[in-house]
Amino acid sequence: MPTKEKIRIENARFYAAGIVDRLQTALSNRAELHADQTRRNFFDLEIEGRVYFIYIAPASGNVTLIATWEKRRASADEPSKQASWWRRIASRSRAA
Repeated sequence: MPTKEKIRIENARFYAAGIVDRLQTALSNRAELHADQTRRNFFDLEIEGRVYFIYIAPASGNVTLIATWEKRRASADEPSKQASWWRRIASRSRAA
């Protein structure tokens, strides 16, 4: 995890400065990082309803912002789109 000193963030996809600033602040305040189970040195974290996917260079500690998106909150009344998508695939494979 990066230290309290100034963390260098590479904004690879040119996200708005406010987004990068929120990430900078969260990392400086030791936000909880969740390691990607399939890729070494890749992490995600959630800040104020937004998910950030980052890479931390092991040698330098520099952070690369790979992607960010607003976390979608599913409504209890709304059927799962993933479930309906999966049902369509499963029904087609059963028919074959």
